[in-house]
Amino acid sequence: MLKRREVLKAGLALTPLGAAFGRAQGSFTLTLVHTNDTHAHLEPVELTLSGKKTPVGGVARRVALFDRLRAQAKNPLFLDAGDVFQGTLYFNQYRGLADRYFMHRALYRVMALGNHEFDLGPGPLADFLKGARFKVVSANVDVSREPRLQGLFAPYAVVVVGGERVGVIGLTTPDTKEIANPGPTVAFLDPYESAQKAVYELLAKGVNKIVVLSHLGYGEDLKLARRLVGAQVIVGGHSHTLLGSFPHKELSPAGPYPTVVKNPEGKDVLVVQAWEWGKVVGLLEVTFDAKGELLAYKGEALLMTPEAAPEDFFAKEALLAYAQPVMALMQQVIAEARVDLVGERAVVRRRESNLGNLITDGMLWKTRNAGTQIALQNGGGIRASIPKGPITVGKVYEVLPFGNTLVVMDLKGKEILAALENGVSQWENTAGRFLQVSGLRYAFDLSRPAGSRVVRVEVKTEKGYVPLDLEATYRVVVNNFIANGGDGFTVLKEAQGYRVDTGFSDAESFMDYLKELKAVEAGLEGRIEVLNEPKGERPAYFAYRVPGLVGV
Repeated sequence: MLKRREVLKAGLALTPLGAAFGRAQGSFTLTLVHTNDTHAHLEPVELTLSGKKTPVGGVARRVALFDRLRAQAKNPLFLDAGDVFQGTLYFNQYRGLADRYFMHRALYRVMALGNHEFDLGPGPLADFLKGARFKVVSANVDVSREPRLQGLFAPYAVVVVGGERVGVIGLTTPDTKEIANPGPTVAFLDPYESAQKAVYELLAKGVNKIVVLSHLGYGEDLKLARRLVGAQVIVGGHSHTLLGSFPHKELSPAGPYPTVVKNPEGKDVLVVQAWEWGKVVGLLEVTFDAKGELLAYKGEALLMTPEAAPEDFFAKEALLAYAQPVMALMQQVIAEARVDLVGERAVVRRRESNLGNLITDGMLWKTRNAGTQIALQNGGGIRASIPKGPITVGKVYEVLPFGNTLVVMDLKGKEILAALENGVSQWENTAGRFLQVSGLRYAFDLSRPAGSRVVRVEVKTEKGYVPLDLEATYRVVVNNFIANGGDGFTVLKEAQGYRVDTGFSDAESFMDYLKELKAVEAGLEGRIEVLNEPKGERPAYFAYRVPGLVGV
């Protein structure tokens, strides 16, 4: 008999999963194979691992691994925790349908709705869901006023694995209403209350092996685990969190895989996540008793290197077919980067970035005829880095994939200050609302409470920088997402001064600016100063390795 909550040593990549378990009387072993935040990264990305550039991830490699696990793993259940949409030109071209094809090939069983699934509104999401042969779940998304999405997903799914019924409950971050474009007809309910209600419904149906498939983020999953009863496994996404142990010094996991916390009944709850872009696949083997109580577990986050799995030949050939319409566009060179342009989320969402400087400078350049003085760009809208060398159209669309437009508006100095305060209010969470800027510089103090952190703002003039005048009016350019209140920028949405949506695409405007420059050598200029930063938080800026250009 296995000891209760026994932790078994991981060794999942080389041996059949589940081989280490004897089957306790009435017990059931399930292998959760999971991804999250793949963001249309159908091709491998290049990482530097132990000093060597290595192709990691890609759907052809994932298909090969999943095929192997179906033969080797103990009762495998293939899950995705959301954000399949948005991130590369494959999404711009196919709106998730290419990803869906490969999810069918990999035989995913259940997917949670992520916030980016709503980026294009209910219509394109409905197109994706109508053809899905896997279950899609979210217990806290209310579409009772949105007929296009009704009946296309459910709060939870009950799937049969190894003769046992397993309940999978979906959750979606309530921030979706601010950080995506669901529209006024989609509502987001409290995740905890929704999850607990779903657990009770499943238990009432006799389903006691329950997994929460969450797109809330690692920190929120840990909070949920400490409140929820009746479910002891949370498979997460949204925060792009790397968990586990790796031999490569370039990787910095945020915690163990699985992370174990206690629920209100004192029972272990396992929280896992699988980083981003398919670079990692999570493998979590759990054993339940007949009552659905967690008996034992083991797991690892498997880095998807060529050694972990070869690429499936036929999946790779299928990807080539999908690549044809975007190949020429991806390869068109528009400028030359003489330095790495850093768009890593840990930089653009927390501090000044040379890429953020370049993008905001380009926003001012594009709208110069409108007399703009200041540009504000949310760090969450910058989705990739640009490595030193040729800059292609494809790479620009990876950096700015959302199809936003530039909005010119007049703001009082006090409204600009409020926007900057909102930008730094969730610094600890690496929130996407953090603002990259041009035409001004600012400093904020992390020892102060959110809402009163900004301690200095200066506006650039022909005579140099001068203090922001709270009562003066400035002409500002932002993207339409934050202009409409996204990422919590209510102050921009409610501003009463002059406002016009130029219709200029942010990506195309940036490309125009790069073409004008021809060669780019952007650096850090002291536009953003972080005061009293917690020890150990500051990254080595130039230690970030920029993934190589996506090729076909």
